[in-house]
Amino acid sequence: MNNDNSTLNRVAITIAPRLNNALYSPLFQQCGGITGFFQESDKNIELLFKENNLTNIQPERSLWLQLAEEELKNMEKHRIQVCGIEDTNYPRLLKHCADAPLVLFYKGTLEPDEAKNIAIVGTRKATDLGKARVENILQQLADMGFRPNVISGLAYGIDIAAHSACLRHGLRAQAVLGHGLHMIYPAPHKNIADKILEQGGTLLSEFPTCAPIHPTNFLQRNRIVAGMSEAILVAESPVKGGAMSTARQALSYSRDVLAFPGRPEDTNYTGCNMLIKQNIAALVENVSDILKALNWEPLPTAPYQTSLDLFPESSDEDLIRQTLTEAGEQNIDQLHQLTRIPVHDLAVLLLKLELEGIVTRLPGKCYSLI
Repeated sequence: MNNDNSTLNRVAITIAPRLNNALYSPLFQQCGGITGFFQESDKNIELLFKENNLTNIQPERSLWLQLAEEELKNMEKHRIQVCGIEDTNYPRLLKHCADAPLVLFYKGTLEPDEAKNIAIVGTRKATDLGKARVENILQQLADMGFRPNVISGLAYGIDIAAHSACLRHGLRAQAVLGHGLHMIYPAPHKNIADKILEQGGTLLSEFPTCAPIHPTNFLQRNRIVAGMSEAILVAESPVKGGAMSTARQALSYSRDVLAFPGRPEDTNYTGCNMLIKQNIAALVENVSDILKALNWEPLPTAPYQTSLDLFPESSDEDLIRQTLTEAGEQNIDQLHQLTRIPVHDLAVLLLKLELEGIVTRLPGKCYSLI
């Protein structure tokens, strides 16, 4: 890593997190840039802080530079790179958001890119159906020849389902983290993070390695997910949760919001349904809805089907019917044991059979023939 003054000064700004924000770019413009900020006299800086309503921040520039020296050592150790908002490889859509970070840390590939971008977010307590819908949407986009950057937050549930599906279908995954890039949280997702990098994806964060992990970090992270994307697909979410805050942030950036619908009694979809009812989100039933909402023209050289087949026809349906006929009422785990159908496929097939009036869902996630 080239530890020149420009890099040192950029890193030093991230030590003072309030200042690492495009809202305060006028302050740095008055100094001639971030490097100029560290060269100004103490007297001028005090005056500029007052003019920019930053009287509640102590301008400890010497300390920030000292901490930045240590940060650069950690960055080199963990192969972390830094990117400024004026750089050509800074995420192109995020750059136009009023509160974008002035400086980002990243690992992996971050190059000037005109690829399409879509974020997929949702509850950490995702159901098999929600994960299967994400899998199928991304598989369909890949089969049609689209290669969007798929952005999410590496969290449990929908986030990790989206990243994993990208890896399986050759799509580029970009994970935005709420902490320094010297670690992975949650720890069980380190393997997926490593594979994202191996397949040409990116890990991004506005936080240096010395930043403490705090719950508000992840809310800050959500604005980056929203800002990097052309659209946000809320795959599964109750009314309260990080996915809903990301959707609201996306709306404030004039991004498209999309959502999968769910049954009214399913609390995991009350947030999605509310976004659709309030005309905040476009309803997504199939891949064609995404193409239409984002004005993505079908690729002429790639064969594709315009309808996302969330419910593929399969002899497994007959096996489910036969099993319920012979064994009677069963929950999804019991059906998995009896049929050996993967759980996420089973959830999709059961929903199809339920909509067709062949099976009914009972309390306790049990199913029986009608």
